[in-house]
Amino acid sequence: MSRPRDENKIEVIYEATLKLVLETGFNGLKMADVAKAANLATGTLYIYFKNKGVLINELYYHLKKNKTLKMLEVFDATDPFLIAFKKLWMNYVNISLAEPERLKFIEQYTHTSYLTKKTIQQSDQLLKPLEDFLSSGIMLGLIKQLPVQLLLGQLMGPINESVKLHYNETLKITSQLKEELFEMAWNSIKA
Repeated sequence: MSRPRDENKIEVIYEATLKLVLETGFNGLKMADVAKAANLATGTLYIYFKNKGVLINELYYHLKKNKTLKMLEVFDATDPFLIAFKKLWMNYVNISLAEPERLKFIEQYTHTSYLTKKTIQQSDQLLKPLEDFLSSGIMLGLIKQLPVQLLLGQLMGPINESVKLHYNETLKITSQLKEELFEMAWNSIKA
C-alpha cells in the first residue's frame, strides 16, 4: 500500500518548480534542481511526479484552479449582472497583480505543447462557472451574442497585458486606472 501524498511537500515542490521554470524555461528545468530547491531527495520528488512533464501539467492545473477559485470567491448569484461582473473582473485584476509569477507561468504554458489534452480539458472545465455567467448575460441581452470563449479572452487578455505593463514599470495600475480599465472591458462586451 502506498503512502498518502503529503500536500505540504507538494506545495513546496510547486513553489520550487514555479521559481525555477520561470528562470530556466521548460527545457532548462531539471528534476534534480527542483528537488534541491525543495530540500528533498531527487528520489522523493519522483515518488510524487513521474517526470517534469507530469510536474508541469500538475503545477499548471494547480495554479489555474487556485486562481479560478479565488476569483469566484466574490461571486454572488443574487447580485445584478453588472455588479457581479464588476466584482469578478476586479477580483481577477487584484489576484493577477498580487501573483504576477503565477500569471506569467499560466500565460506561458497555456498554449504550449507541454500541456496534455487532459490538463487542458480539466483547466477549461474550471472556467465553466464563468462561461455560464456570461451565457446568462447573453440570454438577458446585457452582453454581445458572441462565443463565450471569445468573450473570456476579450476580458482576460487586456488584464494580463495591463498587469505585465505594471510589473515592467511601464504603467502604474492605480485604483482610478482600474475603474477606467473596467469601463473599457464592460464597453467591449455590453450589448
